[in-house]
Amino acid sequence: MGFWKNIRGDYRAVFERDPAARNRIEVFLAYPGFHAIIIHRLTHMLWNAGIPVIPRLFSHIGRFLTGIEIHPAARVGSGLVIDHGMGVVIGETAEVGENCLLYQGVTLGGTGKEKGKRHPTLGDNVIVGAGAKILGAITIGNNVMIGANSVILKSVPDNSICVGVPGRITKKKIVRMTTEEGMVEVMDYFPDPTVEKLKELESRIDELTRRLDSVERIQGRGGRMRIYNTLTGKKEEFVALDPALVRIYSCGITAYDHCHIGHARSAIVFDIMRRYMKYKGLKIKYIRNFTDIDDKIINRAKQEGIPWDEVARKYIDEYYRDMDSLGVDRADVEPKATEHIKEMVEMVKGLIEKGYAYVIDGSVYFEVSKFAGYGRLSKRDLDDMVAGARIEVDERKKNPMDFALWKASKEGEPSWESPWGPGRPGWHIECSAMSLKHLGETFDIHGGGADLIFPHHENEIAQSEAYTGKPFAKYWVHNGFITVDKEKMSKSLGNFFTIKQILSKFDAEAIRFFLLSTHYRNPIEFSDEQLREAEASIDRFYTTEMRIRDFLSQDNSGDKAAADEKALEELVSRFPSSFSEAMDDDFNTALAIGHIFELIRVLNKYMDGRPSGQGAVEVIRRSGNLLHDAGNVLNIFTRSPEDWYRALMTIKNISLTEEDIAAKIVQRRNAREEKDWATADRIRKELEEKGIILEDKKDGTSWKVKV
Repeated sequence: MGFWKNIRGDYRAVFERDPAARNRIEVFLAYPGFHAIIIHRLTHMLWNAGIPVIPRLFSHIGRFLTGIEIHPAARVGSGLVIDHGMGVVIGETAEVGENCLLYQGVTLGGTGKEKGKRHPTLGDNVIVGAGAKILGAITIGNNVMIGANSVILKSVPDNSICVGVPGRITKKKIVRMTTEEGMVEVMDYFPDPTVEKLKELESRIDELTRRLDSVERIQGRGGRMRIYNTLTGKKEEFVALDPALVRIYSCGITAYDHCHIGHARSAIVFDIMRRYMKYKGLKIKYIRNFTDIDDKIINRAKQEGIPWDEVARKYIDEYYRDMDSLGVDRADVEPKATEHIKEMVEMVKGLIEKGYAYVIDGSVYFEVSKFAGYGRLSKRDLDDMVAGARIEVDERKKNPMDFALWKASKEGEPSWESPWGPGRPGWHIECSAMSLKHLGETFDIHGGGADLIFPHHENEIAQSEAYTGKPFAKYWVHNGFITVDKEKMSKSLGNFFTIKQILSKFDAEAIRFFLLSTHYRNPIEFSDEQLREAEASIDRFYTTEMRIRDFLSQDNSGDKAAADEKALEELVSRFPSSFSEAMDDDFNTALAIGHIFELIRVLNKYMDGRPSGQGAVEVIRRSGNLLHDAGNVLNIFTRSPEDWYRALMTIKNISLTEEDIAAKIVQRRNAREEKDWATADRIRKELEEKGIILEDKKDGTSWKVKV
């Protein structure tokens, strides 16, 4: 590519990569990264022409003017953007592909060899975060993202994310999923929150929105909510279609097995969304469906030797038991697919009449090429999907991507009558028909797990909008995967843990806390260690609650100030707004929990100073009330400390009863009164070995379970 074509490509890339770029003059005059690239294009041309001295001289001048050092010999493809680029260094034998993005402090460095290739080669569409170091003659594949401050010493394959020191691959962007047509391997384009932050760069739009929130704050709790919309790929202000009623639909389970922790995450995400909206005073109609007829259900019925509908009932009941344990409320309506066959048949008939579907041998397929917007949710091109999908293709279909709306019945399988003969509905048509019946043609929020973006939700949009001629859902919300050893947890991959299995080892509150302590769009790495950390955090809350209760029950007639009183008062005054701002920002439960534990930290530090007086009573009582209010929104911290420790005794299989512990405390108290310190210490140690910790206080001794 020629000099001027490269410059034009670099110029266009600035506007594509930086949302703050507003006009040409600003880019030409005030973008040092763009200046550095122009200077490099010139010095590289002179270097290739064999001109001595001048290329290095111009390169040093460029470094002085921009703070960016690019060796004249480095080969840089078109479309490079260096954003906030002070300190960027690109070495002599480095090669950079097209449409790459480098942030401040990035080094493409060498290995110290005297000659030869000693700097890295970057493929196309590579993003390198601030402060990252890529060292040596290694190759970084196409579409790779390098996290901020990472140090990369080994080659990285295509379509990977690499973070850490030394760099490690944390996610490959190839997703395996089971559809109605078998196992499919497709590129995962689910937006990663980290990438989103890199793209947004805490942009001026976000800053303006925050300022508007503070100036135009609505009456009641918090400000305006912003939700990340998978359809548009950005956060948007939430504006309900009908201010009197917010309508939400989330995809429920296929009832053929016990639920795993991934199902719990999706259920809790929408439970939190609904709870917080109610907290803000909104009226909600929430629908969560059950798929109660499916190939998996039929196969499980054969395995267990029971009717298919009995299988569905059995595992729906198991689902309710799991969700009740995890504090997930029932939806307002929980429709089943088999209760809506009539609506599905009518919808399929309508799609055939409108020319979007065709009949083959008693089955009906949706013709995706007829729907112009197919692929806009998952950001996929139809031609690429056909070329990249590894599926068993039904040769009868007009296009491999066409999907079943109605399946002709097979011998021995359940079926319903239809204009095309006996059969049963395809998976995707279920949610379209049920949402149309219970929420109308267009509703506010639809979503589920990230694995449903394609093909399920993409197909829902196509068939629903083709049928009604109207937008299907305004906002699309998807939670990230739960991973085990960095691979998505799923039944199809066999690397899953059921909720029932986890509940046998950990309290349900610890599971809910674990899932809420990461932003819902981020992936979570599942492990027992993570759940133990969640357990310890919950224990810190209940320990703090016991301290609050002890303080409020004691004599506080004095008037002693503590050193951290002002800090606590300031934190208490801003806590409600901080909590609401976190939740208003795309239901950021991780940040909200962070605010909770910051209040716990400062409150404990204040109580360590042994304050007294009415002022201390008021600020401590208000702190406790705020913690409970926040916990109620998230549906955590809702028990008494005693109930928490009773639950831990069961989970941890502690052999003592509460009566046993009380008797030991009496024995120890008697020993201490008789100054038999050895016996008193022995009793304390015996209890600790069995998992019980004693705490001596002014008015006696209390106990807690060791965490």
